[in-house]
Amino acid sequence: MASQYPIWSFARAGARRSLILCATGAIVGLLIAGFGLFTAQGTRTARVPPEDAALVNGVPILMADFIAQLQALYGVSLSQAKPEQKKKVLDDMIREELYVQRGVDIGLTNDDIDVRTALVAATEAQVASDAMTSVPTEQELRDWYRNHRGRYASEGTLELAELVVPATRAAQADRLVQQLRSGASPTSLGLSSSGRVDDGEEFYFAAKAHLGNAVFAVARGLEDGAVSPPIRLADGMRILVMKHNGKPVAVSFEVARDKVAADFLRDKADRLQVGNERFLRKRADVRFARGLP
Repeated sequence: MASQYPIWSFARAGARRSLILCATGAIVGLLIAGFGLFTAQGTRTARVPPEDAALVNGVPILMADFIAQLQALYGVSLSQAKPEQKKKVLDDMIREELYVQRGVDIGLTNDDIDVRTALVAATEAQVASDAMTSVPTEQELRDWYRNHRGRYASEGTLELAELVVPATRAAQADRLVQQLRSGASPTSLGLSSSGRVDDGEEFYFAAKAHLGNAVFAVARGLEDGAVSPPIRLADGMRILVMKHNGKPVAVSFEVARDKVAADFLRDKADRLQVGNERFLRKRADVRFARGLP
């Protein structure tokens, strides 16, 4: 005979109703537990507290420290900083924290904030030690020398004049170059020096600093006594007159061998550092504040 009581009536016990309520309670409990699990501190989906710029394996990078670093490095506030500036500063701070944590992992102490710099340096040294203590083969060194031959040469020198073409005579620049090449003096043509390289002979690196990359690139290719074509710059036109170009002289592998070995090992250590940093970053739990980096 059919029951006179509906299934949800509590006037009498109902096995079916009890099973439904138990299942519902279990599902609600699982949902609550899941929400707590995936939003708890230490999980990737947890929110970054407003006072932090990022969390690195649960360790906070304070927003105040991030803003102070922006100000120290670029002289800008958080609102004025460009995205690439924020990213650079935050990447550097994350890298430091990863190295500190790695240093603790390998047994270095970190019981005071003042030792962080030393801790990072010690971790870097530990990473690079394998590279710096390895012995490269003779063929490896020769291959390095051949691929970086420009590093192993004497420093070049330049002695030249940089002449300014007045804006009112810009249309005459090509003719002025021809006259200079024919032996006319700058004074007779009404041309004056820019004053940037009037101190006589100087090393390539100094000339590059004085002239800028564009003008130096033209200057280093000139032979003694040569006159450059007109060089158009943002602040006017220039003509170079080369007095003497002491071009760099290549140093043989045998003479440069010690420097080649040092450069080879340094490059190997740098590549290990990059690889180690990439590994630490990949395995780390890094979370950023909203809007960063």
